[in-house]
Amino acid sequence: MPTATITKKPTSEPTFTTDLQDSGQISVVHFSQYELSQDLLLVAFPSKILLARLAFHENLEFKKLTEFNNSVSCTALAFSPETTLNALPACILFSSAGSDFKLRIFRSDLAQDNTCKVLSGHSDYINEINYDPENNFIASVSDDNTAKVWSTVEYSCVATLYLTSAGMSTCWHKEDASKLMVAEKIGLIRFYNVNTQKPILSLDFGKPLSAAHWAPSDAQLVCSLHLGELVLWDLTRPSRPSHIKLLHSLNGGFIKMNSLNELVVTVNRLEGSVKVSHVNTQQQRLSASVALPSNVSWHFRLPVFCLGDDTKLCFWRISPK
Repeated sequence: MPTATITKKPTSEPTFTTDLQDSGQISVVHFSQYELSQDLLLVAFPSKILLARLAFHENLEFKKLTEFNNSVSCTALAFSPETTLNALPACILFSSAGSDFKLRIFRSDLAQDNTCKVLSGHSDYINEINYDPENNFIASVSDDNTAKVWSTVEYSCVATLYLTSAGMSTCWHKEDASKLMVAEKIGLIRFYNVNTQKPILSLDFGKPLSAAHWAPSDAQLVCSLHLGELVLWDLTRPSRPSHIKLLHSLNGGFIKMNSLNELVVTVNRLEGSVKVSHVNTQQQRLSASVALPSNVSWHFRLPVFCLGDDTKLCFWRISPK
């Protein structure tokens, strides 16, 4: 597939943009969070999912690898840790959540072998999905007040966690694959032992939550977004937040920390803004306006994040210092 045209822009404008208007509005973006596939990006449109490979030098090279037909709009994406282009044949493995409340597991060798498994079980919109680091399970959280754990071998639900409100975010951690973070709309963040399906730790800010993220390189650090407030948690002292800062005037949005836990990005759709703050100092590093933003995703290694803004794919490169 052809390499897309990239436009470079200065200051708080995106560092790079590429317009994908022929495909429609972007609903979800997702960088691979694994070393073997770190330059791969998934982009979801109304009826398809695009797989692209990126190369970051002084400029950005955006190469479209393939497209996957998707009959329903996508609400979440997640790469499997098995995904790699460094083997023969290539292995592309990822999951998508659809507006029909189902999970779809796509597998491809970028040649002749393409499969899609459909998993049913949720009864409302799925807000986030994630593979565990060992590729044994997929976790999903939904507006149906449940979190589910699915076997990647049997393609079946092996556990259902009943929540007190809608599940907004879920995350595993590479340092301990037996623990699963589940964040609820009511404001609770719980950590479960997957083997016993019992909660082992909870955080409660007391305000509605729109998103949360477990720091990729620090198992003791969690960030969450409550009514526009950025909240940082130190799990060694879980009774109260370590930092609180008001970032957005309206509720809702997404939050993600970069791989080194230096930077945290938040997106607010109602406000039409994206902001980046330094984790330790809470100093603002970026504030930009966006019209119709998707979710947000960091590159595995670089201080680069992307989001969809209507039909444009936008990338910002942030200096961490």
